[in-house]
Amino acid sequence: MPRQRALQSGGTRGTVFKQVARLRLEDGAVLLENARYSGAIYLAGYALECLLKWAVTERQQCIYLPLELETHDLAELLAQSGLKGTLMRDHGLSAKFDALAESWGPELRYLAKEPTAKRANELYRQMIELYDWIMEQRI
Repeated sequence: MPRQRALQSGGTRGTVFKQVARLRLEDGAVLLENARYSGAIYLAGYALECLLKWAVTERQQCIYLPLELETHDLAELLAQSGLKGTLMRDHGLSAKFDALAESWGPELRYLAKEPTAKRANELYRQMIELYDWIMEQRI
């Protein structure tokens, strides 16, 4: 028997996270094309964060993200989404996620100095790869 979705007070609606994730990824692409690398990386990482928050609401079958998961911790969100075990089986993608989760902290989100075009494109491409993987797992 399928479990009913729980309606919790507070938090943000899971479907909002999914919509915002796509929009921020598109915004990041525009910034990347215009050599605004820090902003592109920030928004792509934020898109990944939002998509993981949506995945959490899907896994936990709740409409709103629990308030305790209103976090920027990508590793915690991955664990709560139920996708960590599946990701760990893909060693290459798992290594990319771990590196991004570690580097997408405040030091990367609040860069005053622009990264090189090569580095920004590499990070953005990795974030897109992870974004696409999450979408494939949740559909």
